[in-house]
Amino acid sequence: MSRRTPYFFLLPAIVFLAWFMVVPALQIFYYSFLNYSVFSASTFVGMENYRRLFADVNFWWTLLNSFLFILVTPVLMFLSLVLALCVRNLQRGTKLFRTFYFLPVITPIVIAGIIWRWIFAEDTGIANYFLSLLSIPNVHWLTEYPTTIISIMLVTIWRGAGYYMMIFLAGLALIPKEVEEASLIDGATIFQQTFHILIPLLKPTLIFIFVISSTAAIKIFTEIYIMIPGAPMANKALVSFLYQQAFERFDLGYGSAVGVVLFLITLSFSYVNIKLIEQRG
Repeated sequence: MSRRTPYFFLLPAIVFLAWFMVVPALQIFYYSFLNYSVFSASTFVGMENYRRLFADVNFWWTLLNSFLFILVTPVLMFLSLVLALCVRNLQRGTKLFRTFYFLPVITPIVIAGIIWRWIFAEDTGIANYFLSLLSIPNVHWLTEYPTTIISIMLVTIWRGAGYYMMIFLAGLALIPKEVEEASLIDGATIFQQTFHILIPLLKPTLIFIFVISSTAAIKIFTEIYIMIPGAPMANKALVSFLYQQAFERFDLGYGSAVGVVLFLITLSFSYVNIKLIEQRG
């Protein structure tokens, strides 16, 4: 077999990725230097879109909110790890437990968003109903900042815990049983075994989950779009700002500049991931 044969098999995938990912990415970078709109001829404006972007108050608010969503990551990691350890140590009902916590992952986000919007409704929602039983005033979950951010975070945790639980279970399955058995023989408690053996051995999994969950938090969009469509832009995240500029106002040059900045942010997280993996090695 020729050494070129594998590349012929890879060629369709390479062409697909280049045409639908690499070429559009280069076009967005090019459009970010244009005054490009659907309704008018495009003109080259250089760095004007970026100067306009960095002077836009809504950009800085949505960027701040995007970084605030990263606070979900440690909570999500802790909760999913606890769930994974519980499932792993269960003697009965493991499949039922896994299914129960994985259901939110496979629930369509549009349906989940509508359900949670109903739960967080100010006057008729279940959340405020239970708060009223405790004599707590109604919370403006979907209309006031920063409770809008908190409500989206809660939905993100609800949807993501089961997904990351499965990843942790896969990581736990790779830990040799002999290591745990030896620690029990030496008199280690469950907490000592967890914090001094299991968690250090789960470092690659922890790094992986941290990177993908924090990147997903920065790029959050659908939950915001479904749950708080009428909220001010300052209450939303960076992808929502991009969507408004590019697909509602059709200012494609300005929207492309937002996309380039978002790309650089996610690229920075990828760089952090590489460094963490190098340190682990």
